[in-house]
Amino acid sequence: MSFISDTNIFETLGLNGWNILFYAINLVVLVGGLTLLLYKPIKKMLKEKRESLDNTYKENERLKAESEKIKVEYDKKEAELKVESARISAEVASAAKERADAIISEAKEQAKSIVESAKTDALYQKEQLKNEYRDSVNKLSVEIAEKLLERELSSEDNGALIEQVLSDWEE
Repeated sequence: MSFISDTNIFETLGLNGWNILFYAINLVVLVGGLTLLLYKPIKKMLKEKRESLDNTYKENERLKAESEKIKVEYDKKEAELKVESARISAEVASAAKERADAIISEAKEQAKSIVESAKTDALYQKEQLKNEYRDSVNKLSVEIAEKLLERELSSEDNGALIEQVLSDWEE
Protein backbone atom coordinates (compact mmCIF):
# COMPACT_ATOMS: atom_id res chain seq x y z
CA MET A 1 0.00 0.00 0.00
CA SER A 2 1.24 3.28 -0.82
CA PHE A 3 0.47 6.33 1.17
CA ILE A 4 -0.32 9.46 -0.65
CA SER A 5 0.69 12.77 0.79
CA ASP A 6 -1.75 15.52 1.62
CA THR A 7 -0.80 17.68 -1.29
CA ASN A 8 -1.00 14.75 -3.47
CA ILE A 9 -4.64 14.14 -2.52
CA PHE A 10 -5.66 17.67 -3.55
CA GLU A 11 -3.77 17.35 -6.77
CA THR A 12 -5.37 13.98 -7.45
CA LEU A 13 -8.78 15.60 -6.98
CA GLY A 14 -7.81 18.50 -9.15
CA LEU A 15 -7.92 21.01 -6.34
CA ASN A 16 -5.51 23.68 -5.46
CA GLY A 17 -5.65 26.36 -2.70
CA TRP A 18 -7.45 28.88 -4.87
CA ASN A 19 -10.09 26.41 -5.88
CA ILE A 20 -10.74 25.43 -2.27
CA LEU A 21 -10.97 29.11 -1.31
CA PHE A 22 -13.33 29.72 -4.24
CA TYR A 23 -15.53 26.77 -3.22
CA ALA A 24 -15.56 27.94 0.42
CA ILE A 25 -16.60 31.46 -0.64
CA ASN A 26 -19.28 29.97 -2.89
CA LEU A 27 -20.52 27.88 0.03
CA VAL A 28 -20.69 30.95 2.29
CA VAL A 29 -22.48 32.96 -0.42
CA LEU A 30 -24.86 30.07 -1.10
CA VAL A 31 -25.67 29.63 2.60
CA GLY A 32 -26.08 33.44 2.98
CA GLY A 33 -28.27 33.65 -0.12
CA LEU A 34 -30.39 30.73 0.95
CA THR A 35 -30.70 32.30 4.39
CA LEU A 36 -31.87 35.57 2.87
CA LEU A 37 -34.08 33.94 0.27
CA LEU A 38 -35.57 31.05 2.24
CA TYR A 39 -34.95 31.19 5.98
CA LYS A 40 -36.08 34.78 6.65
CA PRO A 41 -39.25 34.57 4.48
CA ILE A 42 -40.13 31.19 5.97
CA LYS A 43 -39.45 32.54 9.44
CA LYS A 44 -41.58 35.60 8.63
CA MET A 45 -44.32 33.37 7.21
CA LEU A 46 -44.23 31.17 10.32
CA LYS A 47 -44.38 34.26 12.55
CA GLU A 48 -47.39 35.56 10.61
CA LYS A 49 -49.03 32.14 10.81
CA ARG A 50 -48.37 32.04 14.56
CA GLU A 51 -49.90 35.54 14.95
CA SER A 52 -52.88 34.47 12.82
CA LEU A 53 -53.36 31.38 14.98
CA ASP A 54 -53.03 33.46 18.14
CA ASN A 55 -55.60 35.94 16.82
CA THR A 56 -57.91 33.08 15.87
CA TYR A 57 -57.46 31.56 19.34
CA LYS A 58 -58.19 34.93 20.97
CA GLU A 59 -61.23 35.40 18.73
CA ASN A 60 -62.43 31.92 19.63
CA GLU A 61 -61.99 32.67 23.33
CA ARG A 62 -63.89 35.95 22.92
CA LEU A 63 -66.68 34.22 21.00
CA LYS A 64 -66.80 31.46 23.59
CA ALA A 65 -67.13 34.00 26.41
CA GLU A 66 -69.76 35.89 24.42
CA SER A 67 -71.70 32.70 23.69
CA GLU A 68 -71.59 31.76 27.39
CA LYS A 69 -72.88 35.23 28.24
CA ILE A 70 -75.66 34.86 25.67
CA LYS A 71 -76.46 31.38 27.03
CA VAL A 72 -76.74 32.79 30.56
CA GLU A 73 -79.02 35.55 29.29
CA TYR A 74 -81.05 32.99 27.34
CA ASP A 75 -81.41 30.76 30.41
CA LYS A 76 -82.43 33.78 32.47
CA LYS A 77 -85.01 34.86 29.87
CA GLU A 78 -86.26 31.28 29.59
CA ALA A 79 -86.75 31.12 33.37
CA GLU A 80 -88.51 34.50 33.31
CA LEU A 81 -90.75 33.32 30.48
CA LYS A 82 -91.60 30.14 32.38
CA VAL A 83 -92.53 32.20 35.43
CA GLU A 84 -94.53 34.60 33.26
CA SER A 85 -96.22 31.68 31.51
CA ALA A 86 -97.13 30.13 34.86
CA ARG A 87 -98.47 33.48 36.09
CA ILE A 88 -100.54 33.97 32.92
CA SER A 89 -101.83 30.40 33.14
CA ALA A 90 -102.82 31.01 36.76
CA GLU A 91 -104.56 34.26 35.78
CA VAL A 92 -106.38 32.55 32.92
CA ALA A 93 -107.42 29.69 35.20
CA SER A 94 -108.57 32.16 37.83
CA ALA A 95 -110.50 34.20 35.27
CA ALA A 96 -112.04 31.02 33.86
CA LYS A 97 -113.03 29.89 37.37
CA GLU A 98 -114.53 33.32 38.10
CA ARG A 99 -116.43 33.22 34.80
CA ALA A 100 -117.62 29.67 35.51
CA ASP A 101 -118.72 30.71 39.00
CA ALA A 102 -120.55 33.70 37.52
CA ILE A 103 -122.24 31.49 34.93
CA ILE A 104 -123.22 28.97 37.60
CA SER A 105 -124.51 31.73 39.85
CA GLU A 106 -126.47 33.23 36.98
CA ALA A 107 -127.85 29.80 36.08
CA LYS A 108 -128.87 29.23 39.72
CA GLU A 109 -130.60 32.61 39.78
CA GLN A 110 -132.37 31.82 36.52
CA ALA A 111 -133.38 28.41 37.84
CA LYS A 112 -134.63 29.99 41.04
CA SER A 113 -136.54 32.56 39.00
CA ILE A 114 -137.99 29.81 36.81
CA VAL A 115 -138.99 27.80 39.91
CA GLU A 116 -140.57 30.87 41.46
CA SER A 117 -142.36 31.64 38.22
CA ALA A 118 -143.52 28.03 37.96
CA LYS A 119 -144.78 28.14 41.57
CA THR A 120 -146.60 31.39 40.86
CA ASP A 121 -148.06 29.95 37.67
CA ALA A 122 -149.04 26.78 39.51
CA LEU A 123 -150.76 28.78 42.23
CA TYR A 124 -152.49 30.91 39.62
CA GLN A 125 -153.60 27.84 37.70
CA LYS A 126 -154.69 26.21 40.95
CA GLU A 127 -156.78 29.27 41.76
CA GLN A 128 -158.21 29.28 38.24
CA LEU A 129 -159.01 25.58 38.45
CA LYS A 130 -160.53 26.15 41.87
CA ASN A 131 -162.65 28.98 40.49
CA GLU A 132 -163.62 26.92 37.46
CA TYR A 133 -164.39 23.98 39.72
CA ARG A 134 -166.39 26.26 41.99
CA ASP A 135 -168.31 27.56 39.00
CA SER A 136 -168.86 24.04 37.69
CA VAL A 137 -169.92 22.81 41.12
CA ASN A 138 -172.08 25.90 41.50
CA LYS A 139 -173.86 25.24 38.22
CA LEU A 140 -174.16 21.56 38.96
CA SER A 141 -175.41 22.13 42.48
CA VAL A 142 -177.92 24.73 41.28
CA GLU A 143 -179.21 22.34 38.67
CA ILE A 144 -179.43 19.52 41.20
CA ALA A 145 -181.08 21.75 43.76
CA GLU A 146 -183.58 23.10 41.23
CA LYS A 147 -184.50 19.65 40.19
CA LEU A 148 -184.82 18.53 43.81
CA LEU A 149 -186.72 21.55 44.97
CA GLU A 150 -188.33 22.38 41.71
CA ARG A 151 -187.76 25.97 42.36
CA GLU A 152 -185.01 28.51 41.65
CA LEU A 153 -182.50 29.38 44.37
CA SER A 154 -181.31 32.88 45.00
CA SER A 155 -177.65 33.79 44.50
CA GLU A 156 -177.13 34.23 48.28
CA ASP A 157 -178.52 30.77 48.95
CA ASN A 158 -176.42 29.48 46.10
CA GLY A 159 -173.17 31.08 47.41
CA ALA A 160 -173.74 29.80 50.96
CA LEU A 161 -174.46 26.31 49.73
CA ILE A 162 -171.35 26.28 47.52
CA GLU A 163 -169.08 27.51 50.30
CA GLN A 164 -170.42 24.84 52.63
CA VAL A 165 -169.91 22.07 50.04
CA LEU A 166 -166.39 23.29 49.18
CA SER A 167 -165.29 23.61 52.78
CA ASP A 168 -166.59 20.10 53.46
CA TRP A 169 -164.85 18.86 50.36
CA GLU A 170 -161.47 20.57 51.15
CA GLU A 171 -161.38 19.02 54.61
